[in-house]
Amino acid sequence: MFKKIIIAFISSIVLMGIFSPTIVKADNQDPVVFVHGLVGWGKGEVGPINYWGGRRTDLIQKLNDQHPESTKPVAYEGVVSPFGSVYDRSVELYYYIKGGTVDYGIEHSEKTGHARYGRTFPGIYPEWDENHPIHLVGHSMGGQTARELETLLRHGSADEVALSEARGEQPSNLYTGTKSGWIKSVTTMATPHNGTSIATDIGNKKLVRNLLSGVAGLAGTNVNKLTYDFKLDQWGLKQQEDESINHYNNRVLESSIWNSKDISLYDLTTSGAEELNSQTDLSPDTYYYTYSGQTTKADALGFQAPVLSTTPVLRLTAQYIGHAGNSQWWANDGAVPVISGEYPLNQAHVKDSHTVDQPGIWQYNEPIQGWDHTDFTLLDPFQDKSIENQFLNMYSGIVNRDRAL
Repeated sequence: MFKKIIIAFISSIVLMGIFSPTIVKADNQDPVVFVHGLVGWGKGEVGPINYWGGRRTDLIQKLNDQHPESTKPVAYEGVVSPFGSVYDRSVELYYYIKGGTVDYGIEHSEKTGHARYGRTFPGIYPEWDENHPIHLVGHSMGGQTARELETLLRHGSADEVALSEARGEQPSNLYTGTKSGWIKSVTTMATPHNGTSIATDIGNKKLVRNLLSGVAGLAGTNVNKLTYDFKLDQWGLKQQEDESINHYNNRVLESSIWNSKDISLYDLTTSGAEELNSQTDLSPDTYYYTYSGQTTKADALGFQAPVLSTTPVLRLTAQYIGHAGNSQWWANDGAVPVISGEYPLNQAHVKDSHTVDQPGIWQYNEPIQGWDHTDFTLLDPFQDKSIENQFLNMYSGIVNRDRAL
């Protein structure tokens, strides 16, 4: 017990040193948009539980409260489909921030077989452009989503533009490219940049059912009382009036979309992530940062096994990853191998010095020891209360750093 207290104390000091919550003079007033990962939700969708902060706190509100000098919110919460593909989520995120009706594009929608248009959003930051850029912080798959959107803004989609023009239509402004500078920085938290063996080796439906069960368990309520929303309208899977959440869940899980590559669980596989990595690149004007966690340690046989503080729902997956494939992929946070969370393997990277910010290259940090995948969002109901301060210090430091770039 004494050893655990000492380790927790040292970890807290290290995190406080790296992520000082002290308010710094901002060189920019550009907001930070937080993007949730797989299974993620918006405020109120899972009872009293916030994706960013769990039952204990509201991270977005806390961050805004720390900056009373700002005339506009410092932090926003971006909400996209919990199970949509990285591409679809990136398109949704664009419209969720900018406003308008989601246009997945003629070329993409015809290739994948889903509807071209999605929901309409008022926009949380309609003034967003090169003169009013933003910072993106994504947890887990939210980091992949942020990367995809940042690349799409700069390069657009030549195929979409060509097909639209051939049919006499005006392509969405999202697909025309030339939007370098709209995103000033991208920060990823526990993101499977290179995929994870869980998605690669475990069947989609089984994994989805387990994830949904976990969401219901976190809410601590009967699943029929949740307002959880898959946000897969483009696939014709919108919840109907008077349709129970159980019936809605089953209808979604029986859909053919799980056999499609245009879905989250494919993008989380090693092959799906490799495709995404080949389609994204780095801008010389954008700052890129990554953070990862490690909740495993070597056992007597040299494999990686979960430490005692690992949340129960991730112990089996931590054990599985700790034995799967190449030993370089064994250390993990219960969902993502450390080697996958640090940076895309095909892109330039350097260890974060915390003194010099370098654009155009991934600045990665050593994994936070003892942190599992849920610690980055404070969603583990069994977490020690001391981690809340570490959690808040970490994100305060990230916001302060972004506002000083």
